[in-house]
Amino acid sequence: MVVLSVVLLLAVAAALSWHFSSAVVVPDRSSQAPDATVQAVSAGQIVLSRSDDTLRPGVYGLEWPGGHAIVEGVIASTRDSVTRRMRAASARPPVGARVAVNNGVYVGNPRQALGLPFTEVRIPDELGPMPAWLISGRTHTWTIVVHGINSDRDDVMRIAPALHAAGSSTLLISYREDVGAPPSPDGLHHMGLTEWRDLQAAVSYALAHGARRLVLAGYSMGGAIVSQFMERSPLAHGVAGLILDAPALDWKSVLAFNAKEMGLPSIAVLPVEWTIGARIDADWNSLDALRHTADFHLPILLFHGTEDKLVPISISNAFASALPRWVTYYRVPRAAHVESWNVDPSSYDQRLTAFLARVDG
Repeated sequence: MVVLSVVLLLAVAAALSWHFSSAVVVPDRSSQAPDATVQAVSAGQIVLSRSDDTLRPGVYGLEWPGGHAIVEGVIASTRDSVTRRMRAASARPPVGARVAVNNGVYVGNPRQALGLPFTEVRIPDELGPMPAWLISGRTHTWTIVVHGINSDRDDVMRIAPALHAAGSSTLLISYREDVGAPPSPDGLHHMGLTEWRDLQAAVSYALAHGARRLVLAGYSMGGAIVSQFMERSPLAHGVAGLILDAPALDWKSVLAFNAKEMGLPSIAVLPVEWTIGARIDADWNSLDALRHTADFHLPILLFHGTEDKLVPISISNAFASALPRWVTYYRVPRAAHVESWNVDPSSYDQRLTAFLARVDG
């Protein structure tokens, strides 16, 4: 009986470890789950059910089946509702509809969403052509923007206007396992350990098409991809600066933080780490940027929201402390995961512009 109980316990632990490891390594192309309900709609305004997300200051996308809008500052709130300004609605959101509050804000391509001329390009990669959007600039600086896990180019398109105004050419890239991009050989995400090669292909493309100065921008797992590029790529020496937003620079800390958020003991993360390691041959030492700070001796602009519930801000705190000469760090109050721009777009864009001017000399 005791042996049977132990076997069952091990089987349950193995199943749970596989499940939680899948949340990290298995691509998820499903739509964002709804997190609010439409209570009323009037000219230029929408009333949503009250939550941390609907109360958060700033600018967000609002999505429902067959529709999209942009919501801005909070006008009023009650115990059960939040009234916000609304614009650019593709249709009138139905009262009672369940909607998702999206930090990506915009949908479509740069011309459709922002009025920015762009070129659809295919970047030669070891796995096949990777789709990307190129917004040409007036200088020889190129900024290559890398989105996060299970995300897409349009989710990071919100910084394109500031980059364009600063004169930078902007390359919004895809990487393996993105929609429209070639798959990984094993069909899994590798937390940056293989995806950095797709960024390297984008860097090669930029250099071959007129780039003389390179800036890399990484969001969430995009930050891990940038980190792996800086550690591993022979082209890393040509990068002039980094922009990192809620970067996943230490995956063990990310896993431990999420286990704590779910109310699990810290030891519960160990079998998840072992399972991830078995599935993708994870190099945990390489996945901790704090063990490789010598790879980051260049100007870095770092953002992290104080209310991030996915990638702990403690990682960015430690990274900035380890590289005080190189990192300009902004902790953004009330911002959730990769929502530092959303909470205060004007301040974010100004800091971005000032950083690019510094990198350009």
